[in-house]
Amino acid sequence: MSGRAHERRGVLSGIRVLDFTWKTVGPWAPRLLTHYGAEVIHVERADGWDSHRYNATANILSDDPQPADLPGAKQVHIDPQFNTLGEESAESKEAEQQALYPAPYFNTLHHGKLAISLNTKSPEGLKIVERLIGACDALVENFSGGVFTSWGLTWEKMQEINPRLTYMSTTGFGHTGDWKGYRSFGPTAAAQSGLSLASGLPGKPPAGWGFSYLDVMGGWMGGLALVQGLLQAKKTGKGARIDYSVTEGAMSMLGTYLLDYQVNGRPTRRPDFPPGNRSVFPTLAPHNTYRCAGQDRVGQDWWIFIACETQTQFEALCNVMEQPSLALDPRFATNEARVANQDELDIIIGRWARPRRRYAIMRQCQAAGIIAAPVQSAEDRVEYDPQLQHRQLHPIIEHPELGDVPNEGYPVKMSRTPAFVHGRAPTYAEDNRYVYGELLGMSDEEMHSLRERGVI
Repeated sequence: MSGRAHERRGVLSGIRVLDFTWKTVGPWAPRLLTHYGAEVIHVERADGWDSHRYNATANILSDDPQPADLPGAKQVHIDPQFNTLGEESAESKEAEQQALYPAPYFNTLHHGKLAISLNTKSPEGLKIVERLIGACDALVENFSGGVFTSWGLTWEKMQEINPRLTYMSTTGFGHTGDWKGYRSFGPTAAAQSGLSLASGLPGKPPAGWGFSYLDVMGGWMGGLALVQGLLQAKKTGKGARIDYSVTEGAMSMLGTYLLDYQVNGRPTRRPDFPPGNRSVFPTLAPHNTYRCAGQDRVGQDWWIFIACETQTQFEALCNVMEQPSLALDPRFATNEARVANQDELDIIIGRWARPRRRYAIMRQCQAAGIIAAPVQSAEDRVEYDPQLQHRQLHPIIEHPELGDVPNEGYPVKMSRTPAFVHGRAPTYAEDNRYVYGELLGMSDEEMHSLRERGVI
């Protein structure tokens, strides 16, 4: 038996999930289940890798520092055509070393999973999919609406194969309605839901979302739905079809705007909302971010956020800054006056914060009852954030090529059923031998024949 395939512990151990997902929103949900012991089998094309395996050196802005330019950065050259059944030959060992992925997002989305290669465009490949459906408790995919139906794998067909199967499909707009066949990613759903309209600076067009937040949030909602489906199957013996629309899920993030419309009859407030880092409702001052001492490893300045909701908090801030007379200054004596003179007040606070370290400012302010928190980068959250370190959100995972790598853990702490990080993300087709040989009972000869014909 494959050691990787059976190192499972947790309340979901014994649950097996067939994972046809790609990009972000799809892989997130089944990965959540791995933390509680579910065995997730990630299916990739037999003629190529998951696209996220290629993004090792991708950058969003062309002038961003490239990974190779950063201290300690390492480039790994890989062969995208590598496909192995797990033989222990010298050739396969060398190929496996090449296939060890450097792509960080693939690591995040797929750690703890198994991986197989499969050609779903071939009749033989689709027959294997049917066998896998029979051996799994759930199937997850995030293709455009109708893809599985075009393969002949309707919900009715899946039920015939495995009545206990939970089938979850994640799409931008759902599997019903005029838009059911439209393709979508997180930013598309953000625009359609209204989130993009609600973001941006005063007097400027909608800013959109720099990161695809809905992909992540959609993954969490999908994971919850998947667990609900599995629980139903356990109680009733019958699986469920889950039709999840990311755009509909985004509506929960529009609560205040929808309430404002329903109660007050006001549309989403543009172009005057939101006003950057300053408070809009109710208007408060100070309420901004301030540059601090120090920079991160790519030369970006560190910042601290400070806000005062009450007169008592502002007086405390004046004492912390050792400028108690500011609280008596007519320009700043009341909140209304401070709002009217925000620019002057921000200059004073900024001068005080500039030579100080952000965590020291936060602790000093919080001890005095003042709202304050550092503005953190990804580097901060992984390497410096003392609270996240205490909570062990980024456990170290041993990787044979990349060394000891921090990875994303599970943020929910449960007393009786703790979550675990079940190892690194898989290399391409790493678990073919276990899934096809041990799980489906194929002989070595049969597996080699399928490989020669491009089926696996």
